[in-house]
Amino acid sequence: MNNNIKTGVGLLVPAAAIIAFFFSIFTENYLVGVFLSISGVLVWFLYAAVMETEMPNVTGNIIILFGLLLSFAVFLNYGWERNMFGGVVFNLEGAAGSVVLLFFSVLLGVLFKNKPLFLSAPKTISTSEKDKGPNSKAVEPYEELNDPTLEEESGSYSQEDYAAFYEDYYRDYPLDEDE
Repeated sequence: MNNNIKTGVGLLVPAAAIIAFFFSIFTENYLVGVFLSISGVLVWFLYAAVMETEMPNVTGNIIILFGLLLSFAVFLNYGWERNMFGGVVFNLEGAAGSVVLLFFSVLLGVLFKNKPLFLSAPKTISTSEKDKGPNSKAVEPYEELNDPTLEEESGSYSQEDYAAFYEDYYRDYPLDEDE
């Protein structure tokens, strides 16, 4: 199956968990909402591991969303209760627990949002004889850096400019002879 199709089908798991979560909240069954918010993310990760799919770019956002749902359900279950007159009494321990859950879930979501785009090392240009074709020219990896025809946006730089730069640089930052 195509990786995009696997990822799209995998995103149905969090969508179904969100719908079930709101249904449990509207029926005032907050503990089921806690379990749905946790199991929604876990089942999604399990699906991605079993189907060997790449996680989409919105993974961090989904983790933050489910952390928000989890902290909301914990607050509704443990952070407040109704008194006999129909009013609301806040429980500070439950509210603090929901805020701590929100903090750690946002922290985890932000870490997932900042994942690197490329997980493998960049490939280098090989100049071995077996990679060269009969009519191909060997390409050096940094040949374009020595090309005098390259120009910067502010103008062209000559070899004398580079030599002056290196001379100033090594005068200010001499090489350590001990190493």
